[in-house]
Formats: sequence, structure tokens, C-alpha cells
Amino acid sequence: MTTSMQVADAIRKVTAAMQAELETGRRSTHLDANDLVEVLLAVADELDPPFSDDKRNG
Repeated sequence: MTTSMQVADAIRKVTAAMQAELETGRRSTHLDANDLVEVLLAVADELDPPFSDDKRNG
């Protein structure tokens, strides 16, 4: 089970990555629905990483 500490750490990690993208100009400061989906999926992946094809086949 995921602890609240793990959730907080995942959010912090994704937030730091987004801040770095904003600071370098690779991301716009304007948020749209696609950006929100991408961020939420990144948090989910931090909490429960998807299986790679290699792991599924082996």
C-alpha cells in the first residue's frame, strides 16, 4: 500500500521536473488539460511504475 509519504514524494519529484521544464523554457506557463493529464500520469507512474515490455515477457 502506498503511504502518504510516498505520495508526497512522488508529487514533489514530478513538480521539480515540471519546474525545471518551465525554467528552461521547454514548457509554457499556461496549463491546459493535456498538461494536467501528463502530470497526473507522471505522478501515478512514480507511485506504481508501469511494466516494461521486457519485464512482461520475462
